Amino acid sequence: MKMIKFFATLSIVAMIGLGFSSCGGGDDTPADKTTQGGGNEGGGNEGGGNEGDDKGGSPMTKAEQTTLLESTAREFIAMAPASDFEELTAMFKEARKLNAKNVDNWANGIFEDAVETLSDQLISSYTSDYYSSYGYERHFKVAFVISNYKGHFEVQNGKWVLVDSNVDDLKFTFKDSNNDVWVLRVEATGPFKKVHMFDLHDYDYEYSYVDNKDIYKYYEDYKECVIAVPKTLTVTLTKNNAQKVKTTVNAELSDITGEEFDISKNDISASVAIEVKDYKINVSQVVYKHNSSATVNMTIAKGSTQMLSVAVSGDLSGIPSVNVSAFSGHIDSDTWRNTEGNALVKIDILGKVQIQGKATKIHAIVDKLEAARKNRESESDFKSNIKDANDYLDLGLYFNNKSLKQAIAYLEPFEKTGYRYSYGSYQPYKYWEWDMVIKFGDESSYSTMANYFSRSNFRSVYGDVEALIDSYSKLIKK
Repeated sequence: MKMIKFFATLSIVAMIGLGFSSCGGGDDTPADKTTQGGGNEGGGNEGGGNEGDDKGGSPMTKAEQTTLLESTAREFIAMAPASDFEELTAMFKEARKLNAKNVDNWANGIFEDAVETLSDQLISSYTSDYYSSYGYERHFKVAFVISNYKGHFEVQNGKWVLVDSNVDDLKFTFKDSNNDVWVLRVEATGPFKKVHMFDLHDYDYEYSYVDNKDIYKYYEDYKECVIAVPKTLTVTLTKNNAQKVKTTVNAELSDITGEEFDISKNDISASVAIEVKDYKINVSQVVYKHNSSATVNMTIAKGSTQMLSVAVSGDLSGIPSVNVSAFSGHIDSDTWRNTEGNALVKIDILGKVQIQGKATKIHAIVDKLEAARKNRESESDFKSNIKDANDYLDLGLYFNNKSLKQAIAYLEPFEKTGYRYSYGSYQPYKYWEWDMVIKFGDESSYSTMANYFSRSNFRSVYGDVEALIDSYSKLIKK
């Protein structure tokens, strides 16, 4: 049931575009009331009335908006039936039954050749009459270069066999039970740019029995992982020479010197295009300009119908010098305290529902929410912190690409009751938490996201999601 509720909420929220963000505010949160926290009316993002309406008019009522959201969600869900993927699922099920031991051994050999030992040092040892123990610290550099994985494989007697290694791409060819020929091809073209992406920390050990004595060797391994990013990566899947799937990734990393990508100094740009039968996912623009701006544009379409579009952009400044590889470890949040930045977002679903908003001074929002967390037992301070955070947020719901704001989303404080052990027993105490709420443009009512996007309000959407999950489950089990 939790999985069904998750997908139903995702269908309504993510697909419909209102976004879901909460901290606290569970089932004990009041549903629809005129005031819930009593401390945030008149905040920086209030006023979902007639602002910006091209033709005058008034916002739709809560009931009318719920009906439109529900119908849009159901239309969205209906556009991706399991039957669209029966052909591909059947092919992958047959391919999984093939013996891939030769492919595994071939790939492992290439990977092992790419591991460079930087150091191997004995750091501890102990020996007795019965056993010896040794501790080692090892450092490696692992370079994943996709262009090294070249070869043509075909199926012979139920096994994948390497038939040609003197080629410039990676290709797998096999016939299914209907004698249809499927070909998966991976092609990477340069120039290639090596980037230190992340680090791994691992442990290993070896045991042996030598001269009537137990020998234990313990290893602490540090691996520096470098990926050679190609200029273009193309993956295609065809059936009898007809394209079924195609993915194209383009990346521009020429601004990076050496192997470290410093987010305060380097720029990147990339694009991704995915085609699966009639579906097209196009990330047309991923651009990051250091201490300047970041942009992401994405669309999802089926045939000639655009199902979803997402545009996110932001202006950035004051970003500290941090290499991307550092994100695999812990970065103190104080590192970002001086980071300035504003963000804009627009999400469009089927041309019928849009969410559009902005966040100014992102670091200030983080600071205010952190202050609220520390002041959770002080009502006045907590409410003041949340009000200040709301002053930097402006998130609105629109319909049919009109400028009339139909609803707004913002943070609202809620009083809670907790218990803690004191003087020999558990004593109740009051504290405050915030939740994301939605307020409708007609000012009639507002609700927490969790309460509004519930089964009782969107029963048919939950039913559609249940049926969709069931159809995909049956497809996989066939």
